[in-house]
Amino acid sequence: MKFILINFIQWVFILAAITACSDQKSTNELRQFDNVQIFQPSRKISEFELSTSNRDGLNLSGLKNHWSIVFLGYTYCPDICPTTLTDLAHIYPQLTKQVNNAQVVFISADPKRDTKQQLSQYIRFFNADFIAATGPHQHLLPFTRELGLIYSLTGEGEDYLVNHSAALVVVNPKGELVARIKPDFSTTPAKVNYQTLIDVIAYLSER
Repeated sequence: MKFILINFIQWVFILAAITACSDQKSTNELRQFDNVQIFQPSRKISEFELSTSNRDGLNLSGLKNHWSIVFLGYTYCPDICPTTLTDLAHIYPQLTKQVNNAQVVFISADPKRDTKQQLSQYIRFFNADFIAATGPHQHLLPFTRELGLIYSLTGEGEDYLVNHSAALVVVNPKGELVARIKPDFSTTPAKVNYQTLIDVIAYLSER
C-alpha cells in the first residue's frame, strides 16, 4: 500500500510538472507577438444586427465559419481608415492562402453619412470581397463595446469627425473574440504589424 501511495504521489507531481511546462510554453509562444492581446478563454459575442453594402445584413451567423478581421472606422475618415484598408487589401491574398475562410469586416461608426451606397462605393475601392456594415448607434455601441472598440462623434454640422479605435480585432469561426492587434504608436505614422496579424491568426487556427 505504501509503495502504491508513493507511486501515486509521484504521478501527481509528474502531471503537475507537465501541465506547468505546457502553460509556460503557451505563455512563451504568446510573448512573441508584439502589441497583441489574445483572449484566453475566448469571449462570446452577443447577437447583433447591422446592415451591409452588399447583402441583406450582418449578424453573428455572418461571422461564424470564418476568421474575421474586424475594423472600426468611417468612410469620411481622413487618414487611418483608408491607410488600414489599403494595407489589409495588400496582405489579403497572403492571408487567404494561409488561413481558410478569412474575411475583412469594416464597421462604420457613422451611420448618418455612410449609407449603403456610400459604403458600397467606398469598400469596393479597396477590395470587393471586403464587407462593410453599419447600423443605428443603439445597435453599434453594444457590438463595438463587446469587441473592445470605442468611438465618439466630435464637432458640429455636417463636417463632424468620428474618433475611433485603430485596433483590429479577430473573431474565430465560432463567432468568439480571440485577439486584438493594436498599432505600434512608437512609429510615425502608427501602424499595425500585418505580418503579426497573419501569424496570430495562423497560430490561433492551429490550436
